[in-house]
Amino acid sequence: MGHPTPLIRSVSTPAYRHIVIEASDGNRYDADLSSFAGVHCFPASRDEWAKVCIDSYGLALIWASRFEVHVDQIIGLAQSVERSGAPAAAAPHRPHAV
Repeated sequence: MGHPTPLIRSVSTPAYRHIVIEASDGNRYDADLSSFAGVHCFPASRDEWAKVCIDSYGLALIWASRFEVHVDQIIGLAQSVERSGAPAAAAPHRPHAV
């Protein structure tokens, strides 16, 4: 509570039903999404699993099969969390040249 929801910066699919995301909070989350396998639109194969993208807000992953998982669900199911670097800072102020 009191912290903004991290945004997904990148995603990889190292194995079927597993994902790794880099988040704006500076963490890398490795999650097993097997618990969602019973969902009708859950990707049925490794090839389908690889067809994932980040939604336009950075808050969810969406597969070509229309399966969707929110960043909070990914964080909740994470098997490991590693520090991947500092959170992204605002762009430095650059005054206009005169």
